[in-house]
Amino acid sequence: MVGRKIAAATVQNRTQTPFWRWLRNKLLAVDRLPVTPPPGVAGPDGKARYHNPLRFPNTQSARPGSAEQPNIPGGVHHRLADNYYLSRDGRHEVVPPKPLYVADEAFQVNKSPAENFGLEAPTPGFGYEWRRTRAEELETQKEDPELSRLERFDRFSMSK
Repeated sequence: MVGRKIAAATVQNRTQTPFWRWLRNKLLAVDRLPVTPPPGVAGPDGKARYHNPLRFPNTQSARPGSAEQPNIPGGVHHRLADNYYLSRDGRHEVVPPKPLYVADEAFQVNKSPAENFGLEAPTPGFGYEWRRTRAEELETQKEDPELSRLERFDRFSMSK
């Protein structure tokens, strides 16, 4: 039953009328002069012929339901549930190797309320403190009245 086709061999496949077939063969240079080599692989008569790329039922194999199914082991993609399409990509499952041993432990700030008293909370990021003074400003900004007005608010942005 494996070699059975869907349709009978007597079914005529769709094709073009003789005029359009002749025009297609001329444009595709199927019938060339003897001086030039034939396009593609030559047939048994030595001439190249046009191969229709369309798929017809009598040229295809039987449906999967009518043929014997291959015995393939199941995997993560064969589940009925919990098979999200983004998790099927195996590239997302690659992670860096886990370290076996860490030589130095990180300093813990939050130990307990009694031991943590007096320690500063860690600053996220690199912890760069930005300070602005009039001596470091450009000449045009040193005399700017807006800068002196905004300097009043600098004391609120400084962390202690």
